[in-house]
Amino acid sequence: MPFKIRYQVNIDFVGAGAGPMGALSPAAGQMLPGGGASSQTKGFVGNPAIIPIAIGAGAGQTLNAGDVTNLTNAMAADMVTQINAALAVINAWPTGGP
Repeated sequence: MPFKIRYQVNIDFVGAGAGPMGALSPAAGQMLPGGGASSQTKGFVGNPAIIPIAIGAGAGQTLNAGDVTNLTNAMAADMVTQINAALAVINAWPTGGP
C-alpha cells in the first residue's frame, strides 16, 4: 500500500500592535485552527496533481526515513511554488490591499 501526504498551510497578516495572538477568532467561514488574524489570511493546500506518493521502501512496504524525506521535500517544493505565486497579493496586505 503506498503512502501519500496531505497538508495545508495558512499565512496570516498580523498588523502592527496586534501581536502573534491578535484576533483569536477565526475569520468567518475559514475555520482556521489556532485563531485567525487581525486582517487577511491566505490558505494553501497540497496540489492534487503533484501530491507525492511513497511506495514504501522498507520491508512489507513500510514507510521509512527516506520515504519521509522524499514526501516532505516534495511538500516543501509545492508550498514554495504556491506561496511565491501569491506574493503580490500577500505583500499588498500591509498597505490595505485585499
